[in-house]
Amino acid sequence: MSGSVRGLTGRTALVTGGAQGIGAAVTERLCAEGCRVVVYDKSEGHGRDAAEAWRKQGHEVHLAVGDVSDPVAVRQAFAGLPEGWPPATLLVNLAAGFVFKGLEATPEEWHAALDPTIVGLSLVTREFVDALPEPGADADAGPGTGPAIVNMASISAHIAQSGYLTYNTGKAAVLGFTRCAAQDLAPRGIRVNSVSPGTVWNANNERYHREALGLDRPAAEAAPEHGGKFLLRRFADPAEVAAPIVFLLSAEASFITGTDLAVDGGYLAV
Repeated sequence: MSGSVRGLTGRTALVTGGAQGIGAAVTERLCAEGCRVVVYDKSEGHGRDAAEAWRKQGHEVHLAVGDVSDPVAVRQAFAGLPEGWPPATLLVNLAAGFVFKGLEATPEEWHAALDPTIVGLSLVTREFVDALPEPGADADAGPGTGPAIVNMASISAHIAQSGYLTYNTGKAAVLGFTRCAAQDLAPRGIRVNSVSPGTVWNANNERYHREALGLDRPAAEAAPEHGGKFLLRRFADPAEVAAPIVFLLSAEASFITGTDLAVDGGYLAV
C-alpha cells in the first residue's frame, strides 16, 4: 500500500488508547499510510472489536491489552509483536487519565489523573526507545525516516480552567516531558513532538452534550460557551486531529522536534 505522506509505508507504529476516539482515527490513518499498527488499549472489548474490523479491511493490526502504567504490560506490548513484523519505530501516546477535580482531589484521584497521563507516558516511551533497532539498521533510512514520537497534550495544558486542576496539570506535564525527551533523544535521531487539540466531537463529548446539556452537535457548536469558543465556531472531528499527528510522524516533518502543534480551531490564538 502506498501512503500519501513520505516515510511511513511498511513501518510499525504503536498507538496507546488506539481503539477509540482520536486513537481509532490515528490507527485508521496509519493503516491507510501502509503501516502495521499495534493498538495498545486498556479495554479488551473495544480493542478486540476494533482490531478485528481493521483486519477485515485488509490492514495489519495487532491488539495489546494492558494498562500503560503497568511496567509488565508495557514490556509485553513491545515484546509481543506478530512474527515477521519489524520493531516499532513510530509511537503515539494517547492514553490519559480523565479526572476533572480541583484542590479537593484525593490522592486516589490524583493517581487516576496522572498515572496514565504522565507515568504511563514515560514507561511506554522508555520501552519504545529500548526496543528500537540499532541506528542505521534501516537500509532505506533518510531524513525524517528515523524514529518519531507524538504525545497527546491539550489546549488545557496552556490555560487555567476552574475545576480542572488534575487534568490540566497532567497535560501541562506532557508538554514538559515532550521538550525534555526531544532534547535527550535528539542525539539518537528520535524526534518527539506533541499536539494540543481543542474539543473533539467523539462519543464521550456527544454523550455529555446530549445527556447533561440537552444539545445535539449543531446546537452545541452554535452555543457561544461551547463551539463558539473557537475561531472556527465548531468542534473538531477525530480525523482532523489524527492527520496532524500522522504528519508529525512522517518524513514531511523531518526537521520538527520538541514542539507542540495546536490543533484547536484557533482557540489559543485569542
